[in-house]
Amino acid sequence: MTSSAVLEGPAWCAPGLDTKGSRFPLRVEAPVMNLVDVLVPGVSTMTSNSRYFGLYWALADYAHDRDFDTLTCRTVLRRAEVVLALASVLDPETGDLNGPGEMHGADTVRSRLPKGVDRLVEIGDKSYSPRAWGYWSQYKGPVVTLGLATTDREAFRKGPRETPVAVRNMFRPLLELAASRNPSRGDAERFVELTRFRSDSKDLAPLRTVLTATGDGMDWKPNDVTRRSTYRILARAVQLTPDSSSWTSALLDAVAYGPALNEDPLLTTEGLRAQSWRGLLLRHRFVGAWRRLWSRLVDRVLNSSGQVSRSDLHEWVRACITTKDTVRGFLQSCPDAFDARGNPAPAEMLLADRDQVEADIGILLIGSVRDDELDGVTRRAFRGNSDRGRYLDPQWVAHRRREYLDRPMTDFACAVVDDMLDQSHRVALAKMYVDKEGRMKLPTKLQERNGLFFATGREGSGNVGLRTEQLGELGRQLGLFEVDEDRRVVTELGATILGLPR
Repeated sequence: MTSSAVLEGPAWCAPGLDTKGSRFPLRVEAPVMNLVDVLVPGVSTMTSNSRYFGLYWALADYAHDRDFDTLTCRTVLRRAEVVLALASVLDPETGDLNGPGEMHGADTVRSRLPKGVDRLVEIGDKSYSPRAWGYWSQYKGPVVTLGLATTDREAFRKGPRETPVAVRNMFRPLLELAASRNPSRGDAERFVELTRFRSDSKDLAPLRTVLTATGDGMDWKPNDVTRRSTYRILARAVQLTPDSSSWTSALLDAVAYGPALNEDPLLTTEGLRAQSWRGLLLRHRFVGAWRRLWSRLVDRVLNSSGQVSRSDLHEWVRACITTKDTVRGFLQSCPDAFDARGNPAPAEMLLADRDQVEADIGILLIGSVRDDELDGVTRRAFRGNSDRGRYLDPQWVAHRRREYLDRPMTDFACAVVDDMLDQSHRVALAKMYVDKEGRMKLPTKLQERNGLFFATGREGSGNVGLRTEQLGELGRQLGLFEVDEDRRVVTELGATILGLPR
């Protein structure tokens, strides 16, 4: 019979180093996120419901005129958001809680309503949102960018864009209720229609005008012009590829790959911004490959029976590479990165039939080839608007590719593993800090001790957001697009507002 013990350290000493997860363990995402900030101002990955833009627009006007202080603003906000969530789950005919629940926090309200509406409004873990400022926390940046509201010591105040009378009147009854008292379930029944998206909803036309920067004589800022351009590019991509499986796929099919960027009149008119989107979309594929590879590596460590050495990880990645070719031979067997006319071809998408690890390493190699061949604005966007090379960027992989060109692909794969391990360690050390109790915190899920690795949790494999899905959904709510059995269509209204061909 054997026994085992876990060595935790001397009992007379407090732990000297704690660990926690890090959101971006390889730090490869910044070039994509920074360019998304530039190309999609006023929309974030957390802002997919147009009704909240109208709510906060009206609330800022209402609070400003009454000079509400910060605490009052927060109270009114939380009450109003609870009403919308509750109203969205109510069936107006039966009173049951089986409504569509399209408002934020609906599922939480549905499950916690038996304990009372007052508990939902209160700040805390039992409320409709654990955040003190509810869903304003995720809409604040976009709403301020759009000019719909500002804040003064967190209190809502009017923004530079005047609140239309129609928007004020639409939300006035809800705000008056929220300003007077906590709502009841009966109160929520009065606002069911406020949670439904109708073509004649009073907030849609004003918000559509702002999001698409439509209309002469308006004080449109550079951010507004850029957002309109992005909407035009997205809408044209939908027209050119109506059978794409998502809004992002439409952009990939029409803008990232193929000749349309240089041949389609509208995309040509959008010029530098359309070229920037091409570079961004291609870099996004490159970043996604790194994130999936790292997630697979950490899973390999996490699922092992014990601690894993670097050589164990080399053995693992070698087993994932099915080809016996050199790096040169592997690239020759891959789909072409460019077509005969020099347009990017969907090589990354055509690697799907390979083992996932091998496919992602192939995507990195294709990205390094793109770095050699792209030019102008597209290349700058692909490089994150910086010619200075960084760890694990396309230039880094290009150097590695040239170094290993005539060596086996398995050797190159081992170098990729080493680069990830080393970069993860650099990032963790750069983020290390000392907490209030004087303990060092090392933000990483992959630990190394005496040359052996162990994992404290899984790493996400999803890519960072491009905000294109949110743009598409907002556009659908605003009447710019329609989705019919997964087929995306630009409406007549959308084509008119965005100046698209019919």
